[in-house]
Amino acid sequence: MSKTMLSIVVLYSFAYLLLLSAALFLFIFTRRLVVEGRERKDLALYAAMEEDLLQVLTAADPRGSARAFARKHRTHVRVLKQLLVAYREALAGRSLEPLGIIFDRTMRARCLRELRSPWLATRLQNVRLFVDFSSPDEAVHVVELLNDKPVVRLAALNALTGVASPDTLGIIFELFEKDPRPNFFAYSNIFNSLGQRIEPFLRASLRKPLPPEKLALLIEMAGRLLLRGLYRDVIRFAGHGNKELRIRAARSLGRLLAPASFRTLCSLAADPAWEVQAQAIRSLGHLKDRRTVPVLNKALCSPNWHVRYNAGTALAELGLVGVLQLQEIARQKEDRYAADMAAMVLDTLVLAGGA
Repeated sequence: MSKTMLSIVVLYSFAYLLLLSAALFLFIFTRRLVVEGRERKDLALYAAMEEDLLQVLTAADPRGSARAFARKHRTHVRVLKQLLVAYREALAGRSLEPLGIIFDRTMRARCLRELRSPWLATRLQNVRLFVDFSSPDEAVHVVELLNDKPVVRLAALNALTGVASPDTLGIIFELFEKDPRPNFFAYSNIFNSLGQRIEPFLRASLRKPLPPEKLALLIEMAGRLLLRGLYRDVIRFAGHGNKELRIRAARSLGRLLAPASFRTLCSLAADPAWEVQAQAIRSLGHLKDRRTVPVLNKALCSPNWHVRYNAGTALAELGLVGVLQLQEIARQKEDRYAADMAAMVLDTLVLAGGA
């Protein structure tokens, strides 16, 4: 009896697995047919819509033709998104106006709504379109995208880099200035992606009485983006009462490599805060100016390890002159810590040269 029951159980199990496999295969096969059918339909629709769009772009009244195109194809949002992205990359200037009209009249509200979707794929599909066709007053939503997942942030930055207008840039900086709790990482990504286009806006913000943490980011960006036109604005913060702003000013001056910053950096090398001294010494090394040798020799005798280390590496950046100074300091007996640091930097140079 037990063997009979076991056989029945095995038989039913086998039948169940067979039916499950057949159902799964049927589902996959059916879904594939549906997807391929939709793709063929989309391709045909894309070709027809593209032909209509070309007529819009070449019409005597592109704006009126764009409105008629929007009325005709407003229900084909999925294919329309692909078409707008493709032609946004191919067109520039006034040719983009019809595309903006079509976007406004077919999917702007929907696109903005889907940017808040809980589904990552949905948000990602709408990022490029929204950034490409967003108006300046919608810059706040662009900033919000920089708080999203890394893949969404990357898509937003890539899109923003190519399409940001002066009006949009102005509003982004205005948002930054007024934001009571700014996400500095997000704003740093935006400024960095926009590059040297932000120079006039950065200059205007540096001249405003902003909180120190905001000014610190702006000073940092001036150096990171090599905005040498902002040299005079940056150097003003070398004597600021806030230590962090003096550190950022010293770092940016080292990146801007303006010869006129030599005296300012020498002054910062004698700052009461060792953090400022260390950064100023490092920036003096970047200048590769032989006049810095006495300052660097003195810094190599500092009681602070970071200042001594930066002084040693700064001397090494000067080439043969700096190496000779390091050898001399390594041989002296008056300051053991300076000698040890000079010897360590020389050993590093030997190892690097051997590699």
